[in-house]
Formats: sequence, C-alpha cells, structure tokens
Amino acid sequence: MNNIKVSDISLRVADSALASGLSFKEKLEIAKLLEKLNVDVIETSYVTEDPADAVLLRTLASTVKNATLSVAVYPDTASVDRAWEAVKKASKPRLNVITSTSTVQMEYTYHMKSKVMAEKISECIKKAAQYGAEVEYTAEDATRSDRDFLVSVINSAIECGATIITLCDATGEMLPEEVSAFIADIKAAVPALEKVTLSFETRDEIGLSSAVCLAAAKSGAQQIKVASCGIMGFTSLEKFMHILQVRRDTLGFESNIKFTELQRTCSRLEALTGHTGRISSDDAEAKVELTTDSDMMTVRRRINTLGYDVADEDMAKIYTLFMELAAKKKVDDRDLEALVAESARQVAPTYQLENYVINSGSSISATAFIEVNRKGVSLKTVAIGDGPIDAAFLAIDQLLGHHFELEDFRIQAVTEGREAQGDAVVKLRANGKLYSGRGLSTDIIGASIRAYLSAVNKIVYEEQSK
Repeated sequence: MNNIKVSDISLRVADSALASGLSFKEKLEIAKLLEKLNVDVIETSYVTEDPADAVLLRTLASTVKNATLSVAVYPDTASVDRAWEAVKKASKPRLNVITSTSTVQMEYTYHMKSKVMAEKISECIKKAAQYGAEVEYTAEDATRSDRDFLVSVINSAIECGATIITLCDATGEMLPEEVSAFIADIKAAVPALEKVTLSFETRDEIGLSSAVCLAAAKSGAQQIKVASCGIMGFTSLEKFMHILQVRRDTLGFESNIKFTELQRTCSRLEALTGHTGRISSDDAEAKVELTTDSDMMTVRRRINTLGYDVADEDMAKIYTLFMELAAKKKVDDRDLEALVAESARQVAPTYQLENYVINSGSSISATAFIEVNRKGVSLKTVAIGDGPIDAAFLAIDQLLGHHFELEDFRIQAVTEGREAQGDAVVKLRANGKLYSGRGLSTDIIGASIRAYLSAVNKIVYEEQSK
C-alpha cells in the first residue's frame, strides 16, 4: 500500500480567493484544524514586507508541531530571506519557490524572459538550500509550458537542492489519461525525478480533479495538493480523501489523514472560509448586519461569536461607542474588536512603557530593548527575535517571566502621510479567555508594543483580582 502525502494549500490561496481575506485568528485556527486532521504539509502564502506576515508565520511555526510548514517564495532572493526568517523555528520548515514556466505567464506575471527566469529559479533554490530548509520547486503552469524549457528548469532545480518538484495543471482541463501521459513523459526526460518527491496540483475546472490527482498518483506522484472546501476551484480536500478512503484497497493508496475527523473538520473549515452556503446558527448570527437599529443584545451576541466575554459595565460603554460609530459608517467585526480593545476591562496599568529601542536590518538579527515601569520600579531587558515586532513581544514576555499565546495581531495606518498614525490590535489568550489591547503611535512598532502591554495589563489585573 503506497502512502500519499497530502499538502493543503488553503492558507496559501485564501487571501486571493476570499474577498475579505482571513483574519490572523482564522488562519491560526485553520492551521490547528489541519494539524489535528494529520495533514502532511500546511502551505502558507508569501511573506511580504508587512510585519504582520512575519508575525503570523512565527506564530504558526510555534503552533504546528507535526506537519511540515511550507512558505511560498517568489523568484527573488529577498523573498527567500524573509520566508526563512519567519519559518526557521518551525519543527519542519519548507521553502516553496513558485514560478510560471510558460512563456506568456513568465512575461505577463513576472516580466521575465525564459533565460532570466531560469537563472532566478536556480539562484533562489540554492539560497534556500543553503539555509538548510527542505526546498520545493513549483512550476505553476507546467502543462502549458514549453517541454524542453520545463525539463531544463526541473533538472536545474534538482541540481541546486530542490527535493520536491510540483507540476501543476493551472487550468484544470486535462483528463486523467492526459495527465498520466504528461507525467510519464517528464519522468522519462528527467531521470533525477526518481530521487526526489514528485508532487501534483490541479484545479477542478471540469469536475475531474480528484480523478486527475489519482491518475497522477498512479503515475508516480507521491504528494497531492488539495484545498479545504475546494477554495478557488482547487481539488477539494474532502472529496479527494473520500474517494481515497472508499477505494483504498482497489487503488492501493493510503494517507495519514484521520478520516473519522474529516467531515467535522471540513464543516468547521467551511464556516471559517465562508466558501459554501452551509452556515451554522452561530455563523448566521455573525452575518447579521449591524446598524443603529441593532439593540445591545444583538451587538453582544456578535461580540461573543468573536470570542470575547464582556462584562455588563464594559458592554454598556461599548454599545454607546458602537451607536456613535454606526451613525457614521457600516460597522464590521474589525470595528467591534477595536471597540472591545479600547473599552473593555480598562484598568490602571501595572506595566507602563518607559522606553524602547529596536535594531533591525538585512544583515543583523532583530533586537529589542524594552524598559517598563512596574509600581515605580524600572524593568529592562533585551531580546532577539525574527523581526523587530517579534523581538519586542519576546522582550515583554521576558520581563513578565511568562509567554502568552498570541491569538490575533493587526496593524494599519489610520491617518495619511509620512507621520501617519498607526493602529495596532493584539489579542492574547490566557486561562481560556481572550484579552485585547490597542495601541496608537506614529511608529507601527511602538503601536504594537503598546497594544501588547495593554492586553497584558488586563490579564495581570484580572489575575490579581482573584
């Protein structure tokens, strides 16, 4: 019985597939669900220069213990560096260099000719391999590419250190027998494929993606890429695994997926992504539009669905601010979370920020010096992190002697110009409850530090009050 590795690409494609994207908390929950389901690989999107991307990846790296955590990488060495810094502490880190290999897409999407693209691919894979990461190369439109160029790129990728090669049918229009012939041809032309893991990805354009993936597996693919709920038309995790389970003896394939958990997990994934029309009663409540006509109980129920347990006196303050805001604009969940962060459990701060110094650059590790005042006593520490915000959060944890679980983290500019005011919201989980903090500053790192301390002060206050 041959084992097929299952790689879930939901987090990699979700932001472009879903109009509103996914929140930090939703991405973290999806990863936890996939880990519990025993998915072999959890794929994530690119790490941009937005600090929130790196914080998310580092949080996932500390959360995902059994699955491989794969990060998408552009054909650019700076992208390799950012991805590795974010994922290097994962138990099983992987860097996935993704490019087009068809002439049209190379020029239209990446603005590169084939020669330059080939050089970029080799350069990035070498850089990734030097970090000691597991390296994957993905040809995202392999079936539409010039055969000789594709063969050349695959050979080069393997020579440079890639140990997983993914071939994609980007249009999802190939029949099972056509995919079998395509893979057989590429394997014959690239004998080195026998020494690495061959992977396959397709879309469900004509409703045959599961059958096509099985054909790919029969032709030698050891890893198949799926997406929770078939996001963006990719092969559905639930449908593919159902076929594999029902016909496992005939097909001669098995996987590590916990089939008894599949339906329940996929139902929860559907609710998180909103990709199907099936909505639970809790989700239906969350879809109700909030207006000035909404009463306090309706607003409170929405806040509860976001994970907060708000005291009555805090709820009264939140509702007053909500009515003022609803008179000016449509209120969404992020607005509510900001109101909770600003109003709920406003307490005298145990820890007050006195000073901070951040050092970060492309050739040095990020360090953070944090000084806080606790009841007249100055506390100072320095921490090293995978980026300036991570270093700052770690420094605060060191000062407190406790590491808090980061549930959500968002930063955004609320004013325009070079001196734009940054708004940060941090959600920490302690003793099974959520505590949110909000920080404002012209410096996004300063805003993030203030938000983190705000949440910490609420936790400390509640613990001391017991």
